[in-house]
Amino acid sequence: MKITKGEENVATYNKTERSYRKFCKICGGHLMTAHPQWDLIDVFAATIPDFPFMPGVHVNYAMTVLPMKDGLPKLKDFPAELGGTGETIAE
Repeated sequence: MKITKGEENVATYNKTERSYRKFCKICGGHLMTAHPQWDLIDVFAATIPDFPFMPGVHVNYAMTVLPMKDGLPKLKDFPAELGGTGETIAE
């Protein structure tokens, strides 16, 4: 992941060492979240206007506030590869 324009307008906030939230200093919009322990960066599909986003799974679904009946797998927490249980729950 590389920022190609406007990097001077990106700020970082982290409450814990697990997640570093990147946001726009101008409008406050959330851009991405870096997770160094997994060498992973979450980029919200909505921040990339022409990205053909095709969801494949819901994570942390045990704590959902907006139930989705879309036929996709619902993980209780995270995939086992990322330190979660990998356990799926009912739709």
